[in-house]
Amino acid sequence: MTEMLACPSGGLDKTESIIHRGSYILRCAACGETIVATSFMAMLDSDHQCSAFIDPGPGKHPSPETLVARGPFRQIAKAISAAASDGTLIRLISEAKV
Repeated sequence: MTEMLACPSGGLDKTESIIHRGSYILRCAACGETIVATSFMAMLDSDHQCSAFIDPGPGKHPSPETLVARGPFRQIAKAISAAASDGTLIRLISEAKV
């Protein structure tokens, strides 16, 4: 789902999912521009497996020691919310289903 939208600045379709305070944001992986945003609350019922990391910046890969939580989104949402409450950007990375 995150690669269906293109950046209005560069036209790239590679996006990253970010949590910032109470917002869920898709941003361009190249320039960091926000493409679309919604409320973090809108995502809470999801059972998608993901990992949440402290965001290293657009296009950069998070290091393992910055892991906040891993598992079904609805189960790790409180940990994500707590980590993002002070303004820290949290990167969500979808886990492949096996």
